[in-house]
Amino acid sequence: MFGVAQRQGRGLLILTAVAALALSACGGGSQTPAPSATDVNPSASLPIATSSPIGNGGPILAGAADALASLTSYKFRMTQAGTESVNTLADLTRNAPSPSANGLVAFTGTVITKPNRAADVTTAGLHVIYVDSFDYMDVGNTGAFGQIQADSTSQSDPFTPAHVFSNIRMSGYSNVGSEPKNGVPSDHYQAGASALAELGSVSEVKGATWSADIWIAKDGGYPVSIALIATAKDGTIPYETTFDLTNINDAANKVTAPEHVVGA
Repeated sequence: MFGVAQRQGRGLLILTAVAALALSACGGGSQTPAPSATDVNPSASLPIATSSPIGNGGPILAGAADALASLTSYKFRMTQAGTESVNTLADLTRNAPSPSANGLVAFTGTVITKPNRAADVTTAGLHVIYVDSFDYMDVGNTGAFGQIQADSTSQSDPFTPAHVFSNIRMSGYSNVGSEPKNGVPSDHYQAGASALAELGSVSEVKGATWSADIWIAKDGGYPVSIALIATAKDGTIPYETTFDLTNINDAANKVTAPEHVVGA
């Protein structure tokens, strides 16, 4: 068992790694090769959000980030793969993803936006709860949390769907039909050839086939699901960012401070 200082110090290191993971996967950090022959330029970054016209999606996609922020709460599952931070996170937590998963890291959690912001996020070897202006961190998912003053900014922010979606360029998508997604009636938007070529060019994931899909709720205009994936010729996944929202505005969504706080 780590002491309080050791636990909080290691927790901050891991939080830094996870934050870098989310940023690099969405356009703010570095990328390194997954275990395959695919080359990734370490200086590459994905395009960021824009309000440019979006095929026949237009202002619908451009306003989706604001619509997401207007929700009162939701649960989510998010996956990311193909960054140096994935490996760093695995090393720090001693819980490396299996090679068959292509270094995939999964995040699950609950986000509350109103009336008071809160979040509960779990990933491999780390559990972070933000509530009442405090971050509570459990390194190793042991059930014991360290407490850090967070005020209005939480260490969990970079690896929530809102952060991910705000860093995706919306241009070049077209509405390819309507269908339910995660139980929500949605419009399915898909990246066209120019948008996919831009993803490959800017990220410089070479020799991979890209796909990019976004599902927007018909009622509310928020993103229900996204999937940005690069598949190499050998079938490995050098890059992946996905998320799925469920339990939208569910009154049962709750985030509470942990019972076992080290040193409290």
